[in-house]
Amino acid sequence: MSGTQEQIRAAVEAIQGWLISSPNPGEAIVRQVIVLRLLHAAGFDIWNPAEVVPEETNTTGNRSDFLIRAGQGKFALEIKGMNITLGAQQFQQASTYAVNEGTRWAIVTNGRVWIAIDEHLPGKWEERVALKLELGQEGHTFADDLAALLDAEMWRADGFAGAVQAIKNRQQQRLDEARILKEKTPLVQAFQQEHDIGSFESAVKLAAQLGTITEAERDVLLGMAVQKAESTISSKPLKPQPLQKAQPSGIDAEGIHFTYCLLGAEAHAIYKPADGSWTVKAGSTALNRVLGENGTNAKGIQGRRQSSLKAGQLVEKNAELLEYLKDVIYESASTSAMDIAGASRNGWDCWKDAQGRPAQDYRPPPV
Repeated sequence: MSGTQEQIRAAVEAIQGWLISSPNPGEAIVRQVIVLRLLHAAGFDIWNPAEVVPEETNTTGNRSDFLIRAGQGKFALEIKGMNITLGAQQFQQASTYAVNEGTRWAIVTNGRVWIAIDEHLPGKWEERVALKLELGQEGHTFADDLAALLDAEMWRADGFAGAVQAIKNRQQQRLDEARILKEKTPLVQAFQQEHDIGSFESAVKLAAQLGTITEAERDVLLGMAVQKAESTISSKPLKPQPLQKAQPSGIDAEGIHFTYCLLGAEAHAIYKPADGSWTVKAGSTALNRVLGENGTNAKGIQGRRQSSLKAGQLVEKNAELLEYLKDVIYESASTSAMDIAGASRNGWDCWKDAQGRPAQDYRPPPV
């Protein structure tokens, strides 16, 4: 992972936590809390008015919120409040300014949606949208695409056209993979049942050999969905696999070992399917922060941390991390994950086994 990618991920995570308690901020707040933070994370010198130029009116009388000049690259940046739906008016305003400044590129954002406009594209303003990204996509999809879109070093090398195409290719690949998973998983499951094949993985391989699915579809199913498919067609939870690395001291051999790593924090937990408990092990670390201070989850995190600190179960290790001095038992995957992240989390997605599979693969089926 590149440094820019890591910094953008951290910034996006902080922004998402902040938006829990402050949804739909206006333009001034979007500029300060979201846009400038992301530009800084991407490597731009936001304190240098020659690189991040604020509200400069050019010789034609046009003005954009920012003109970004970095090396050989340059783009106009137009900002709106999060309650504004972006459209032709904003695209024209930003693009006209960009062209007058000698660049084909403009970016328009309301903080949640980021749209790249290419003046070289023909047609109406809506047809000149080269790329669209939206906050809230699954996993790190938005952050990683945005890191490629804003990377300051890429702009300095005037590589934006290639970056746009690479992001579009990734977006298309994700769409293709989602379509394959939706269309071909049921087909392979039926094939597995018809031929009484022991595992979904084996059914995928045989279906490809017989021409029932293509090799490309085989690769997607094996690489992205085999564990999900197995948990769907099996009536039993998956059994834990042998650990590939040394277990922390005191690990309970009767439970399933999971790890959650985030921004320098590393936590180990034991999940016991028998009673549904999650035990975060002594020596684990958590982020020393609470995002979305006025939210219900944030208040719960603060309360549990205060109790653990008073009980001597938790201690402040440094400005960034807290450390568990004793094992702490939680009633759910998500509560334990939230206390590690200091923010709202789905623990079934965050906790990973030694092979990198999410705890979701071990989740008991609903009764």
